[in-house]
Amino acid sequence: MQDRDKLESELLELRTVVDALDGSLRRLAMGDVYQQIDHPFPRGYDGLRKDFNRGLASVSATIDAIITRTKNVRLESSELRLTLKQKAEEESERDAALSALVAEAGSIADTARSQAAHVEHVSTILHNARLDMRRPKEAAARSVERTEMTCRSLAHLKRLTDEVKALLREASLLALNGGINAAHTGPEGEEALDAAKSLHSLTRQVGSTIEALGEAADCALADAHAAAEAGTQVTREFDAMDLYTEALDAQIGSLSDSTQQHATDAESIRGGLNELARARRPLDPAQPSPEFQLSNIDRALAVIEHQTSRFTPVRTILPPPPAPTTGTGGRSHLRLVKS
Repeated sequence: MQDRDKLESELLELRTVVDALDGSLRRLAMGDVYQQIDHPFPRGYDGLRKDFNRGLASVSATIDAIITRTKNVRLESSELRLTLKQKAEEESERDAALSALVAEAGSIADTARSQAAHVEHVSTILHNARLDMRRPKEAAARSVERTEMTCRSLAHLKRLTDEVKALLREASLLALNGGINAAHTGPEGEEALDAAKSLHSLTRQVGSTIEALGEAADCALADAHAAAEAGTQVTREFDAMDLYTEALDAQIGSLSDSTQQHATDAESIRGGLNELARARRPLDPAQPSPEFQLSNIDRALAVIEHQTSRFTPVRTILPPPPAPTTGTGGRSHLRLVKS
């Protein structure tokens, strides 16, 4: 009889343990990893309760840590996404500014090349002008020489007319004296008198002609001197223009070298900016972008959150404890409600 009572008592204790574990396992199946079996088990089974509670506490702490870390990672992912967005906007602005600089450098290089071509064209025109200016300069110099020769010839003609005038005055005096002597001789000297009168008249006409020729020679000599002076002035102006064009040619040559150097420098700057723009582009277009990688991380975090959402506290509604019965009566079941 005592053995039977002992067996029934042990059976009741075992049923109590099984019922408690059954309820806890049902709650665990519903995702409640935060439960604890608070009612102590019979002395032989209390270690099982403690091990069960300790295992669930470890699992719940691990899940809490996973949920906390997941939330932290999601927050950091959001901050990183915002930072990447801001950085992408800044990169876009810098790329736009760099593209504008490349375009401006190209325009400057084109302008510099055009200016260099224009300066080279002007230098060619000036060089040809210097070559073409030699002919009129030489012609002016020859004109001055011929004008000076004309002045010398006119001066010689003036001296000759003066000598002719002196000879005509002497001839006129001789004719006048001959006429006077012929008049004194009477009728016999009439022929000589007529000849003397004719000679005197002729010498006076020739004298008038020589006088007019001398005046014309004086005017021509004055004009020739003026022409020679003007030609000399023209030659000096050509010499001055030659000096000016030579200096201008040297300056334009220096300007041409400078503009060509500027064009080369501008082209070099544009090449450097193009290299910089190409270096800022991604080297491997097939490589996933940081935004795509963050999206993958967010999807993985969503899966983790979905999986951990199953483990939520469960509120248990316990029926009134049944009276202890013997035999193999039906087992009570728990009704579980998610909180």
